[in-house]
Amino acid sequence: MKRILLTGATGLIGGAVLHQALAGDDDATWVCLVRCANVDQGRQRVAARLARFTDPFTAQRLVRKIEIVPGDFTRADLDRDPRLDACTHVLHLAADTSWWGGERVFRTNHDGTLALARRAQAMAGLQRFLHVGTAMICGADAPRLVDETAYPAAAARHIVGYTESKAATEVSLAAQFPDLPIVVARPSIVVGHATLGAAPSSSILWVLRAADALRMLPCSPESCVDIVPTDWVADMLLGLLMKPELKHDLYHLSSGTTGRTRWADVIAAFETADPSDGVRAFRQFDLDRDRPALRKRFAEVFGLGDAAKRAMLRATRAYYAFCALDLTFANDRLLAEGFEPAPSLASYLPVCLANSGAITEQFADDIEMFAATPACPDTSADVPLAASA
Repeated sequence: MKRILLTGATGLIGGAVLHQALAGDDDATWVCLVRCANVDQGRQRVAARLARFTDPFTAQRLVRKIEIVPGDFTRADLDRDPRLDACTHVLHLAADTSWWGGERVFRTNHDGTLALARRAQAMAGLQRFLHVGTAMICGADAPRLVDETAYPAAAARHIVGYTESKAATEVSLAAQFPDLPIVVARPSIVVGHATLGAAPSSSILWVLRAADALRMLPCSPESCVDIVPTDWVADMLLGLLMKPELKHDLYHLSSGTTGRTRWADVIAAFETADPSDGVRAFRQFDLDRDRPALRKRFAEVFGLGDAAKRAMLRATRAYYAFCALDLTFANDRLLAEGFEPAPSLASYLPVCLANSGAITEQFADDIEMFAATPACPDTSADVPLAASA
């Protein structure tokens, strides 16, 4: 019997993984390490996340199938709970999601993951430790087609501390834990759900909608963005976790060259879902040189009268910086394992828009990542810019 330790069960991707595993009558035992005062509180936190993927009654039924271990993955090496000893698999999704959390982000994502790896060394029957990073560890100067084997790279220039912490974590895991059966999965940009649309989360979806409302892009409409849906990422993680033999120990979970989305396709999908004049003309601008123009346009469309709107402007600039990179992440390894390619964003954007509220309200799913002084993070969450996310 498989016994799977999951961190990040209360986050977007963690919730998707749990829902798909439990709803599919998975015969594995899922053990969720959750920051909570007691088991009941932890169970309710996980149920609240599952309810984003199903109805509340079903969420309560599913959550009774899992084991809750109150704890913190960043101190897992000090956790002597015997329920952890018998785990055969680890799926590590939890992370500090703040982009500008400085040293705290590094301590959580790097030092905390190493603490979890030390705890995993005591799991005598461990078959796989699946660590979820981000494809964006390639940094800002990567070639347009990014191969897994080229990164992490010491020379990479990171836009945010989050990606730097994830790159350092991969380096340290490889150097310090050669005895562990570690596999690394690096999702690209995780947006929406292919069938549930925006219901599970509006993270990053609001950015696409904001760009459409602003009619401004920091890149050519012919440039590409590598976006994948939450449910597909969950399927890939379950596949990599459960497959008895894998050819590699590192995989991009990405759309790749065949499934990547051009901005022109995104614009066309918006025009189909919300017809305008049939042209939907976008202005291309330089993110550094034209900052005042972006601020002016943002104020015209959304306003800047409160702290939440100003945080949203900061977040828009930050995501635009990633969009301007025009990156595609090679997924040949994943496809060679027999996994299905991701659906294109254009194919499921209509369902995301169909159950979307106001753009400013959708930003609430990401606001803590971009607060000027981020609050203490919930390290049981995971991220979409992955993801990560």
